[in-house]
Amino acid sequence: MLFALKKLISIFFMPFSISMILLFIALFYLLLNRYTKAKFFLILTFLWTFLISYEPFSNSLVNSLETKYNSYLDIDSKIEYVLVLGNDHETDENRSVISQMSRTGLTRLNEGIRIYRKLENAKLIVSGYGGKDKTPHAIMAKNAALALGVEENNILTQEEAKDTIEEAKYAKERIGDKTFVLVTSASHMPRAMEIFKSFGLNPIAAPTDYHSKAKVDYLSFPKAANISKTSLAFHEYLGEIWFKFSQKINFYLN
Repeated sequence: MLFALKKLISIFFMPFSISMILLFIALFYLLLNRYTKAKFFLILTFLWTFLISYEPFSNSLVNSLETKYNSYLDIDSKIEYVLVLGNDHETDENRSVISQMSRTGLTRLNEGIRIYRKLENAKLIVSGYGGKDKTPHAIMAKNAALALGVEENNILTQEEAKDTIEEAKYAKERIGDKTFVLVTSASHMPRAMEIFKSFGLNPIAAPTDYHSKAKVDYLSFPKAANISKTSLAFHEYLGEIWFKFSQKINFYLN
């Protein structure tokens, strides 16, 4: 119930959704012949859409998230687990298993495998449910890891986890208080670390899948790709708000 509510709320608060809401309000006033308010909301729609598609703005939002943790380069070979958080995929038997993974999902998996191969006796844990797809993401990621040369007996799966909170819950049951490497997108890492630590886990951050640039062009034209970057940041900020909200709900219920 709460998971579905979270998904529904997030739809309306994403950047492009806000643009559409403002536009519909403008059209509503236009149909009522209330031209002053219609013009106001049309201008607001234009300004908002310009802002979320402007590279310096979108880049600053994502960069503020991606720079909180450094890449994991000085690897402790004694670590026993590498946990790769789930993302997206699309089952298509006409494509190789690698091509069925999303860009983000494959980037996370590759980073997890890179770290796993530097460890002496570790297990690679892949996570995620299927969503609307018939195949759980954990199974898709496992098959991709096998295709990339990871031994099957060293791959563990968390097939039921729907979101980061559930991924942390299942990880707690398996890993306990042992130190492990947590692999996810750099923009997602701050929220993931907070959630995992709240469960009493001891993760080492291994961010990957970077989207921000070190230098931006302040004279660049707005681009649709920048809306995607702004949406990425909004997704994390909304996720952080939801996590705080769910903590308060659990506090009052317990």
